[in-house]
Amino acid sequence: MTWVDDVLRTEPLARRAPSVLNTQPVVLRRGENFVEVDWDPARTLSVLDPRHDQLWLALGAFVEAMLIAGAAAGLGVRVEPALDEARHRFALLHSGPVVRPPFDADDLRNRVTGVGRFAEPSPSIAEVEHLADRAALPANARVIAWERATGDPLVERAHRWLFATPEPRRELRAWVRPGADDGIEPVALGLPAWRAALFLASRGAVDDGIADLLGGHPRGLGTVAALVDTGGSPVPWTMGAALLRLGLHGIRHGLRLQPLPHVTACPDTAATMALLLEAADVAGRVVTVVRIGTPQVEPPLSRRRPTPIVG
Repeated sequence: MTWVDDVLRTEPLARRAPSVLNTQPVVLRRGENFVEVDWDPARTLSVLDPRHDQLWLALGAFVEAMLIAGAAAGLGVRVEPALDEARHRFALLHSGPVVRPPFDADDLRNRVTGVGRFAEPSPSIAEVEHLADRAALPANARVIAWERATGDPLVERAHRWLFATPEPRRELRAWVRPGADDGIEPVALGLPAWRAALFLASRGAVDDGIADLLGGHPRGLGTVAALVDTGGSPVPWTMGAALLRLGLHGIRHGLRLQPLPHVTACPDTAATMALLLEAADVAGRVVTVVRIGTPQVEPPLSRRRPTPIVG
């Protein structure tokens, strides 16, 4: 049994890593003495992820999960960033020293994404900042939380854009897959049950009146926060590690996170967030927006398919 065989045996645990809309884009390729982390372009989002930020986050979170799963199995894993967009290659994993990460196998095994309404009161800005400070985030990652007067309107504007614009609406609808081992359940849409049923029945083709109804004010958001890359890395694989660590640490404290890709994909809200960072004198850019809170109803573990392993 080789190191490659051993590390690939940790895949069932690593697959618990999050991905936007549960697209699960990772493909693993077996090398002679390394593992290549690739992606399936059919599992990417052209409209809701125009800059590939959500893809890099998913791949980076999976790499971080492999480090955690490897350490739990007594395996050392060293990461070599190796982006090649033409080959759909993200990184190479090599044998390395065993490093004990701040999270363990149970943290990964029990990881869930926050869906549905969050309970009141929402975490304060100070609580979110404390959560981020204690989550052992990489040096180039920073979390900026907003007061509800700022964060809630951002999400509402992006929500209306999502449901009123045909292209993102159709892309979202394609990944609502009840009972499947990928995609999201209707509850993750953030809509009341009857609105979610209306959206599913429409198969993503809705008129302006229904779009406005679907995109109405989202409720129970919790606290809205931005994950900011302050290092300017063109391929921020460490930002995926930051997202996973923030989520795992939140779960330890009764909180759940849900990424909101439409807030960064919507041109209007993306421009507003850039201005908010500038006004706060924060260098960097927002790679994703999340909502953080305590769920009114504990979400179930999202389904997973086995990660394809080639070679």
